[in-house]
Amino acid sequence: FGGTGTNHIGASGLIFGWFGYLLLAGWYERSLSTAAISIVVGGLYGGMIWGVLPIRAGVSWQGHLFGFIGGWLAAKWSVRQQSDDGA
Repeated sequence: FGGTGTNHIGASGLIFGWFGYLLLAGWYERSLSTAAISIVVGGLYGGMIWGVLPIRAGVSWQGHLFGFIGGWLAAKWSVRQQSDDGA
């Protein structure tokens, strides 16, 4: 998926994964405290979402996008696991 001249190594994919998880966990978990964290994260770091678009040359926007998607899926999966365990 990577374009020519882009680097696909580094911690930015992980950072975008955490961002996606924290942003969407409040939606799936439906608790007030988690929703508050999601709102704060969205307010403080919402501008990061532009990193998943191919705006700057030489930046692995694909890594950012798939990191964010991974965080989104982790948020959805972790809530499902908690409800299956009866927690």
